Amino acid sequence: MLKLRLACCKVYISESRNRAALESIERAAKLFPEAPIINKFEDVSYNRVGYTLVSKLAPKPCSDVCALRKAVLAMVKTAFEAINLEMHCGNHPRLGVVDHICFHPLADASLKQTAGIAKSLAADIGSNLQVPTFLYGAAHEEERTLDSIRRELGYFKPNSSGNQWAGGMISEFSLLKPDAGPAQAPQAKGVVVIGSTHWVDNYNVPIFSSNIAAVRRIAKRVSGRGGGLPSVQAMALAYGENVTEVACNLLEPSRIGGDQVQLKVEQHAEEEGMIAGKGYYTDFSQEKLIQRYLEFDPQCDQKKND
Repeated sequence: MLKLRLACCKVYISESRNRAALESIERAAKLFPEAPIINKFEDVSYNRVGYTLVSKLAPKPCSDVCALRKAVLAMVKTAFEAINLEMHCGNHPRLGVVDHICFHPLADASLKQTAGIAKSLAADIGSNLQVPTFLYGAAHEEERTLDSIRRELGYFKPNSSGNQWAGGMISEFSLLKPDAGPAQAPQAKGVVVIGSTHWVDNYNVPIFSSNIAAVRRIAKRVSGRGGGLPSVQAMALAYGENVTEVACNLLEPSRIGGDQVQLKVEQHAEEEGMIAGKGYYTDFSQEKLIQRYLEFDPQCDQKKND
């Protein structure tokens, strides 16, 4: 039986209100049908969109023929052409037009394979597109974390009224040296953070209150950093009228899942005299992604079972 080696890439772009921009980005991706977009998650309040692409990997890695890398690079190029970070505002933090790219191995693929793709893509973006690019996870020699880069670059601090992020980066220069590209970030494009890790789930829980200080207390108590659930990262984000979300990264979802996060948020919300709504995932599970990819490429399923 042949092994099924798949890679998933999640691409987060700082835009969800400009339909023409999103359509042009999606057209660029469709030039590479071997790496289809399996899921698209748009959030108008956050002014952010997340795309999930999946493709097969060759047994021996070769970036020149990697459809996934080519598709993502085409999306990045188009996003830089269609979106100006200086004109952007939203309730979600961001460091650039293309804010975050992460590669995950699926099925029989290895983390080493996806890390190689991440490093190759970062080199392309840094050298050819002249945008500072930072690596994390298995793609970085010291395996630094995504949140450590974000803290260093001021990601978590709103720079506009109403707990929003608006305009270009607060500073064009950072003491944190990029892994590829120029030291200074162009205001219109920002920077790109690219990594490779094992699977991460994103789970958000709405709390029906505009008291963001109280929801920040809840987020801190839920997170591993604040003494809450291990392997959970959480932050509070204003979300529409009289709603604030606890947005969570579940770094080990097989250990701590959305149900546990939901219970913890509800418990702490009740202690604050607030009501928590039902949370939601922003993407499919690994198993669902594989299933949907096989529906795009039935030949892949046939080969796996030959």
